[in-house]
Amino acid sequence: MAPAPETQMIRPGLFFWQAYDPAVKTDLSCCAFETGEGLVFCDPVALEPDAHAELMEGRKAAGIVLTSANHERDAGRLAKRLGVEVWASRGAEGLVGATRWFGDGDVVCGAEAVGLGGFAAGETAFWVDGALVMGDALIHVAPYGFAMLPEKYCEDPGAGRESLRKLLGLPVEVIMFAHGLPIVAGCRERLAALIG
Repeated sequence: MAPAPETQMIRPGLFFWQAYDPAVKTDLSCCAFETGEGLVFCDPVALEPDAHAELMEGRKAAGIVLTSANHERDAGRLAKRLGVEVWASRGAEGLVGATRWFGDGDVVCGAEAVGLGGFAAGETAFWVDGALVMGDALIHVAPYGFAMLPEKYCEDPGAGRESLRKLLGLPVEVIMFAHGLPIVAGCRERLAALIG
């Protein structure tokens, strides 16, 4: 998979990029967000050198977080390059090459981990300063639009739908996805309509 050529700033301290993966025939999206600990990469896709340098200018890296056992992507190589740890849910132990582990409700590199059962092993959303960073549980891609992951990809669709209800209490201003473009307006209303 070719590295992404650029990042986009969604709002100050929140960055998005994506690249097409021919192996899975879809775009892989990812983000980085700033916390008091530094810049945190989530499910990172490789960036071209100039784009990486621009993103890092004046910033220190705090760590890498994974939203599921399926999203290791460029994490190992990037962790070595930046000298940081890769964090993943305990539910993904043995499935990814993480160096640190977290559980539901833990604060990881300044972001709160929200465990989401019923999807892939270790499925987790991260909540940071009004931004909700999703893995596969919610997607925003054609032909589905903004939707729950199709049932055929879920370990237990009913449990997955129930676990998503945890998100309804969060004052969400922006939703980031591992597959799809960010949503930057009407997030709470759209979540409520989808999850009910």
